[in-house]
Amino acid sequence: MPLPKSLTSVISNVMIALIACAAFSQLAVASTDFTIPPGRASWPYAMVVGPDKNLWFVEWGGQKVGQITTAGVITEFPIPNAQALIGIASGPDGNLWFTDTMAGTVGHISTSGTNIVQYSLKSGSFPQGITAGPDGNLWFIEQKQTGDYEIGKITTAGKVTSYSSKESAGIFQVFSTVLYSFGVITVGPDGNLWFVNPQNELHDQVGRITTKGVITFYAVNDLPVGITAGPDGNLWLIEAHHAAKFTTAGVETEYAITNGGSEGIVTGPDGNIWFTEFNNIGNVVPSTGVVTEYSSLGLPFEYPPTIVSAPDGNLWITSWFSGNIGRISTAGALTGTFALSTGAPGWVTSGPDGNLWFTETFPANGVGTMTPDGVVTTYPLPTANAGATGITSGPDGNLWFLETDVDQIAKVTTSGVVTEYAANGYPWFGIIAGPDGNLWFPYIYAASCSYCSAIGRITTSGTISVFPTTTASSVPMDVAVGPDGNIWFTENGANQIGKMSTAGVMLAEYPIKTANSNPSAITSGSDGNLWFLENTEYGAVAKITTSGKVSEYKAQMQSFQNGIIAGPDGAIWFGQCYPNAVARVSTKGVVSTVPLTTPNACVASLTVGPDHKIWVDEGLAGALGRFSAIGGTGDDFTATHGVEFTGSVASFVDGTLSATASDFTATIYWGDGSTSTGTITGSAGGPFDVSGSHTYSTAGTYHPYVTFYDTVDNSTYTSTKGKATVN
Repeated sequence: MPLPKSLTSVISNVMIALIACAAFSQLAVASTDFTIPPGRASWPYAMVVGPDKNLWFVEWGGQKVGQITTAGVITEFPIPNAQALIGIASGPDGNLWFTDTMAGTVGHISTSGTNIVQYSLKSGSFPQGITAGPDGNLWFIEQKQTGDYEIGKITTAGKVTSYSSKESAGIFQVFSTVLYSFGVITVGPDGNLWFVNPQNELHDQVGRITTKGVITFYAVNDLPVGITAGPDGNLWLIEAHHAAKFTTAGVETEYAITNGGSEGIVTGPDGNIWFTEFNNIGNVVPSTGVVTEYSSLGLPFEYPPTIVSAPDGNLWITSWFSGNIGRISTAGALTGTFALSTGAPGWVTSGPDGNLWFTETFPANGVGTMTPDGVVTTYPLPTANAGATGITSGPDGNLWFLETDVDQIAKVTTSGVVTEYAANGYPWFGIIAGPDGNLWFPYIYAASCSYCSAIGRITTSGTISVFPTTTASSVPMDVAVGPDGNIWFTENGANQIGKMSTAGVMLAEYPIKTANSNPSAITSGSDGNLWFLENTEYGAVAKITTSGKVSEYKAQMQSFQNGIIAGPDGAIWFGQCYPNAVARVSTKGVVSTVPLTTPNACVASLTVGPDHKIWVDEGLAGALGRFSAIGGTGDDFTATHGVEFTGSVASFVDGTLSATASDFTATIYWGDGSTSTGTITGSAGGPFDVSGSHTYSTAGTYHPYVTFYDTVDNSTYTSTKGKATVN
């Protein structure tokens, strides 16, 4: 049975990806990373025809600009310090111009792959779609962290001018929880620049900017996500649910599509308007408005964001999630697929054999294991394109995981033997070992209850039972064993947390305070509560007591997050795609972030390894990362100005039992501009105290903090600020 349309937006959000305000502290970490072949994912995004008549594209994940000939030969050029390359245009100077939205730069590269120059924008600027303007400059969408966005202009010499749109597209989302992330700009048939900005799905409007910087907006009836100039003197839009003709006077005519618009739209070599959908392509005849969609192609692509009319008379598309580029004839036939690296790990867990185990989705279709020393072994799955997702250690000594795309549950022995079981429904996201010796998992829909939402149970011998949730279309996402011995789960479609006994009896559904919070991952904390993630525009982490009381804490995280765990330090840890970090929340709701050194790693899931360290899957980096679970708290103390103070300044907890004081160094920032080396004391496994000596020259209140450097994993952690009252 195909996935119900009412659930497609939920699944799309999840696949892309694929803090009562709390106090913040900023932690820096350089985790130890182990590459999983084939390595970093490319995620090709925007594409354009270059001055050399080849196709050029940027890699959102791969940190490269690529060239592909019409014969399918690919050449890639690394861009120094790249983070997330999003837009590309053929410049009037014969170079290819690109935007790096996370690095905040606009740059260019020659057709020989040389002459790479990058220009930094003002702090807090995130450049997106880019095009060559009729005035000999490059024009781009310039999103701001605060939500205000501008239209930027850059000369070929690198001089930048920005024009405020006087609009807000909401908090910047490089990994949007609502699918659409980036603004698109093109030259219109009237000699102006035309643009759309679908970020956060806030504005159903099209913008026009003259080359003098005068901006005008026009309302439309659906969310526009892509725009191009048509052969009929009009603009054409691809919208969330339509293709649309849009005159330069602002009049819109819509034509319905069935599969949800993606960002790609272009005038094809046949004179028709071609566009991309979530997993499909289509076209519309400009003169008649007749729409044709090619769902029968069964394209091996996920979310194609760009479609280009190439010199060879074909249409070319990029597919960022599945990491490939496709060639399609004007008859709607797929005539070539050209693969790039797609990265490897998906979900990760600690195995019973002392190794890390992970799932692989695109293109490997497998499950793998890695020793704590970084030795990787992978095993293919018997069923093609299985879409392996959540994985956990079972009570039988095997690893159990979901094969979402083929409606199956699977187990793999520690020697790599895979057995699959029909799930008779759509299992998705997470799986756990229950206290009853069985495995538990969520069904977005189950066949046995007429495709209602349910929680599934599978015995270690493969017998499956289905238990419907009270709310029929609740869309359960993840499961956890609560401290009360019940099965707890997030209900993404109902904005609730559910509770079920191991006998399969629904016990309760508890509403979440924030509307449309899109709860995803859930875990049991050391404080006797359940903790879960909310995928709102900004994000939040929340806890729920076993009686159903919910507390929420702001925690920025983009992309639909599928990992939250209780760390060995007693805190709760979860992944973030943007900022490029892992976050820690104490059981009292104090949130801190742990930035990763690997650029644009996009952590989604994480686990506590057999070494008591935290291991994370870095999906875009194609690696598993390791670091200690460390949290630092600044002390409050009193001192006298002019008199040397000696004493404790901060304490650190460490979840690694073997950690010793000699593994660390510390620097004290006294709050008055002075620093000194701290002395670290504490027994093996911690907690560790950091003390030092300092003389404050004047009385007042200061807020010292400590950076704590782990020499084992080359990681630096920063404590919360303390309070020094100086008399």
